[in-house]
Amino acid sequence: MKYSIIGRDGLKVSKIALGTWSFGSVNAWGESNIDNLKKVVDYALDNGVNFIDTAEGYGKSEEILGKLLKGYEREDIVLATKIGGKVFEYNVVKERLNASLKRLKTKYVDLYQIHWPKMKHLWHKEDMTKKDYFDIYESMKRLREEGLIRYGGVSNFRLHHLKEFPEDAFNHIVTNQVPYSLLWRFYDVEGVANFCKEKEMKFLAYSPLAQGLLTGKFRPGTSPLYPTQRSNVLFNEPVFSNAWKVVEIVTEIAKDLDVTPAQVALKWVIEQDIIASAIVGTRKIEHLKENIEAVDINIPRKYLERLNEVSLEFQSMFPTGMEMWIGNNTPDTLAKIGIRK
Repeated sequence: MKYSIIGRDGLKVSKIALGTWSFGSVNAWGESNIDNLKKVVDYALDNGVNFIDTAEGYGKSEEILGKLLKGYEREDIVLATKIGGKVFEYNVVKERLNASLKRLKTKYVDLYQIHWPKMKHLWHKEDMTKKDYFDIYESMKRLREEGLIRYGGVSNFRLHHLKEFPEDAFNHIVTNQVPYSLLWRFYDVEGVANFCKEKEMKFLAYSPLAQGLLTGKFRPGTSPLYPTQRSNVLFNEPVFSNAWKVVEIVTEIAKDLDVTPAQVALKWVIEQDIIASAIVGTRKIEHLKENIEAVDINIPRKYLERLNEVSLEFQSMFPTGMEMWIGNNTPDTLAKIGIRK
């Protein structure tokens, strides 16, 4: 395993992180078997993965992790969770954090993240206010001083969001967890990556395989398995047909290198200098093993450049500021927002 450093005090995280959305969110991913999840967590920790990511919004994921991590030395694990909602005042955030700590059976988390900014055009009745940014900053600062968190982070924050934080906030907020893959480059092309580099922040890449699309297993004509995939714009036409052209290039390169398409796509993400860790969500040891092995494969520069080229070409079909899940993915709706064949 290889590792990155996040935060100015040097928190070491594995290049592959274990994501646990699927551990506890039955509505999104179906039922889980606790004994099988234990094997997955054990395999990850036994093979150099020291970074585990969860959220209060992932169903019973925090409670499950609290049970699965019993017996491990706490200092050997980098544990991250997230707070949802739309109130970021210190007293509220601390109360929610304490509830997470109780479920996780730990006295602190290494990384505490704001799950989503308020966005009026999606799930909230209002956008972020200046007070919200100050409240997040103050909450993270005070929780660090109290030893309840090592660092603060945000998730899904765009450039216009990040620019609203006071400068000192970036001494405490050190990561932005974002969807990032060959099929989702908004946080590159819209300036977020450059801003984060200036502030010494790193990306934590979730959906680095585009919820399985980049594995090559979801060929044209096949149906997604889970509700979260069906609601993902990438799995809907006319986007899917264009995405499949990228998957075909990934598959060709994988064949040349005698590795899997998933390993090629994952290694490309890990190679980006803004990425501290790629978060893989899996409940199967064989998939986790494949993901971990991707860290050590070698992809020649010419292939990395080719992947970047086809990725940006695909990205150009989207209007600015899109989210991966927009609720209504019918061709008519996508056409209205500027997505056409």
